[in-house]
Amino acid sequence: MNATQPNPQMSEPTASAAEPRKISRAARRRVHAREHRVRRTQKAARAQLPAW
Repeated sequence: MNATQPNPQMSEPTASAAEPRKISRAARRRVHAREHRVRRTQKAARAQLPAW
């Protein structure tokens, strides 16, 4: 799945946003993995900067 593509789950009306939604375990794992990738790539990018 490409992160730049629009999320197909977001096509629901916003009227149901009042009640809390149950996030599936798989969705939670995907979000956590994406955050982990972002942090890892940001850390690698900062390591390339000159440290003066």
